[in-house]
Amino acid sequence: MNIRYPVICACLLMAAPAIADNLPPTEESIKQLLTLPNARQLLDQVKDQFDSMMTVATRDAQQGQTLTPERQAVLDRMKAKMAAVINQSLNWDDLESMYVRTYRASLSQDELNGMLEFYKSPAGQAYVKKMPLIMQNIMAEMQGMLKTMQQKMAEIQKQALQELKDLKASQGAS
Repeated sequence: MNIRYPVICACLLMAAPAIADNLPPTEESIKQLLTLPNARQLLDQVKDQFDSMMTVATRDAQQGQTLTPERQAVLDRMKAKMAAVINQSLNWDDLESMYVRTYRASLSQDELNGMLEFYKSPAGQAYVKKMPLIMQNIMAEMQGMLKTMQQKMAEIQKQALQELKDLKASQGAS
């Protein structure tokens, strides 16, 4: 018997655990990972944050003016329709299958096991418990950033419109 055969077999046996760790994660382990950090509850909180943002945006658009009941009803219907779009778009059943596909394509079972271990640890549980506050603070900061960005964009648009008017006027005078 050739000595290479037992050596090759031994190498393959030793490599088997490493190869197994590079396998895509199972659907069950991905769903467990989504459960530990309360992904579904975080999604509900994101929806609530969108609702709050819509309320603030509507209030800001009113610019302190009192609306007639008819105008208020239009805004209320608009907000309800937008909330329905958000609820339909951020549907957990659809998102969960997207998460499973994405995690399976992006992570190995070994990597996912490490993440599960983290979320089960005291540090991971602290992260999970504080994530709603973190998300709330991020959304609050984002609202301020978006408002500033919108103001800058409006100014740029105003300048561009003025330049177009000036061009039209100069071309009409020529």
